[in-house]
Amino acid sequence: MKKITSIEHIPEDDNDNFTIKFSFAPNDYFENDTLSVKFTMLDEGQPLKSEGTEIKWKEGKDITKKTVTKTQKNKKTGKTRTVTKTVDAESFFNFFKSITANDEEEGDDEEEEVIFSCPILTFSFFFKYSLFINKIIGRRCSKT
Repeated sequence: MKKITSIEHIPEDDNDNFTIKFSFAPNDYFENDTLSVKFTMLDEGQPLKSEGTEIKWKEGKDITKKTVTKTQKNKKTGKTRTVTKTVDAESFFNFFKSITANDEEEGDDEEEEVIFSCPILTFSFFFKYSLFINKIIGRRCSKT
């Protein structure tokens, strides 16, 4: 977070869609100078999807993933084995992952179902909305 040099809110003129753009100083984790996430809206305050910048992580520096090692014991043989897998980790940078609401359901309340069928998208939008739009709208936040 210390490497963020500016945050910018970029609204689209003809609709409610907007982009949040973060600029970064050079760092040890990724190559990108800027990361952004665009929110496509169904209606004001109702997100349909978010499209984030692909982060170009430096070798071994992806902090959105972690390695988990588990020991498993076979009930029949009693032998133990170690299983290692990579799983998602909680990170500020998950904000930049693209998320699309599941729009396969049909019915009279289709629009409402699309929005609430993807709680991560809804949470991501409202988190961003309250944190950035209400505090930064109409101005840029820069370090000096």
